[in-house]
Amino acid sequence: MTNTDGNEHGMAQDRIALLLADTAREIETGPAPVAAVVRGGRRRRARRWAAAAVTAAVVAGGTVGAVTALPGRESAAPAERGVGGELVDEPVMAMVGSGTRDGANWSVNTQVWPAPRDRSEAVRQMKAMADWGLTPVTSGSPSDLIGRTSYFIYRAFKKGDSKPTLRMVTSDTVAALPRPKGTEIHVFLKPLAPDDSTQNLVVGMVARTARQVTCHWKDGSATTADLAPDDTPIRPSNAAIRSIEGFPTANWFFCAAPGGTAYQSAEVTR
Repeated sequence: MTNTDGNEHGMAQDRIALLLADTAREIETGPAPVAAVVRGGRRRRARRWAAAAVTAAVVAGGTVGAVTALPGRESAAPAERGVGGELVDEPVMAMVGSGTRDGANWSVNTQVWPAPRDRSEAVRQMKAMADWGLTPVTSGSPSDLIGRTSYFIYRAFKKGDSKPTLRMVTSDTVAALPRPKGTEIHVFLKPLAPDDSTQNLVVGMVARTARQVTCHWKDGSATTADLAPDDTPIRPSNAAIRSIEGFPTANWFFCAAPGGTAYQSAEVTR
């Protein structure tokens, strides 16, 4: 697992940000704009557009209804599917949460790429990742992806009419997704705004049994992230724990620091 500073993923930032910017110009904020996407043309483009639209709606300042599957995933041919029956050349995209800060909108998002079964599927997946500007955590050979799941966690930030700015929070390619237990917690830090150096956004992974995480800040204050029920709309907030489609072994959480303070520590408190 890696905690990146974003520089190694410049292509991912630019390509995904452009996709989000294009999408945001075409949608209205509110419920997930799936119906408009389905009319858009080819299945692959529609799925990708739909996933980006969900992210863009929140980055643009809207509320997004829960989305459990992207259009067309269930209708794919078996030959297109990986180990778990998922499409190997399309990521499962989801959102951990979103919020606002100084007139800007931000969100924490995930991409999970299912494990390919053979080299042919691995080659297709690596090419698809490259199309997103993403590089899996491997030696660079497609064979390294066989039987392994890749995931990418990133933060999107948008102010006014500017293009969304993305920073990779963490990514990894693994034979088995992490499965934290009890009060085990994995924490990754990032500045909330692209022009800020303060580690004021906490993104983390906890056990599926965790009900609450408390983030402590250097000014002595604390923020509590509670588990959001499944299939509930994503509304702007400062903290939440959420189950993520494509990541069944753990839940993800986020905490945004108040004011100008920075991260001190985080713990599972319930």
